[in-house]
Amino acid sequence: MKKAATIKDIAKALGVSVSTVSRALQDKPEISEDTKVLVREMAKKLKYRPNSMAVALKTQKSYSIGVVVPQIVSAFYASVVKGIEQVANGLGYLVLVSSSNEDKQKEQKNVYGFIDHRVDGMIVSLSKATDKFDHIHYIQENDVPLVLFDRTSKEINVPKVVANDADAAYLAVSHLIEKKCKRIALLTGPEHMLIGRNRYRGYKAALENHQMEIDSKLIVRCNLTVEDAKEATLKLLKMETPPDAIFGINDEVAIGALFAIKEMGLSIPDDIAVVGFSNSNRSRYIEPTLTTMDQNPEKIGILAAKLLFEQIEGKLGHGETKEVIVPATLIVRTSSNR
Repeated sequence: MKKAATIKDIAKALGVSVSTVSRALQDKPEISEDTKVLVREMAKKLKYRPNSMAVALKTQKSYSIGVVVPQIVSAFYASVVKGIEQVANGLGYLVLVSSSNEDKQKEQKNVYGFIDHRVDGMIVSLSKATDKFDHIHYIQENDVPLVLFDRTSKEINVPKVVANDADAAYLAVSHLIEKKCKRIALLTGPEHMLIGRNRYRGYKAALENHQMEIDSKLIVRCNLTVEDAKEATLKLLKMETPPDAIFGINDEVAIGALFAIKEMGLSIPDDIAVVGFSNSNRSRYIEPTLTTMDQNPEKIGILAAKLLFEQIEGKLGHGETKEVIVPATLIVRTSSNR
């Protein structure tokens, strides 16, 4: 492998000092324009690229930020990253993205790796397995600016960008009630997940405000995968009095419910209506198409990035608590449109 060109190589080729080349590349006023042109042309000829790690050590800035998401293939998280990049690229920052793949240990490894690479800040959405936050507190202890989005925790006092989960769930369940559903099941996730608790609050409030009974047998926890949700739904459908609607706290769960309902030979939405959450690509193209809540992920990414750069630029103190809520939008499709 050919060795990358260095400042020393440029200096040797031009017969000037290393310090002259360094100052020319930094566009220092004490270096003449003619010399700067010569240095830039030679740098281009030798395919010189600055050593980002060396720059970080010298300036204490890497001009890069780290983003940790639970699933890299998710349309929701891809759209969030798109929003983050829109802001970061405009400020000359590189965005480094890693996925925890819903694994707490991998999330920890990603966080520590970004700190070792001296990123100037981090934006994180917690995995569903994350119930301890030592690695997140470690980010704060190292004075690295941090923003959490979507999946967050009340135990971590940093800026956050979230959907209005309780209000969005209220809207989703109210929609099912308007469609004459009487027994609405909730498919939710592990108890420690804040989004699950918040979306349960909206579910509960919608039933109470419409004078409907809250049946604990209709509230089922699963591992937020299609397979787990399918198994959970099959059990619900075999109850003596099964539900006539299912609200899943994410689209994967709702899609698992659709598969179970079709396997049982029931009609969607006539026998059972289904609503999901997050407006994933699969929700648009599955048959029947899935009614869902759009969380406006690109906007979430833009706002998370702006909060991060407010910290990096000193306009917002590290660890200063600030929560930005992005309204979600109900998208009605075939699965609930009786």
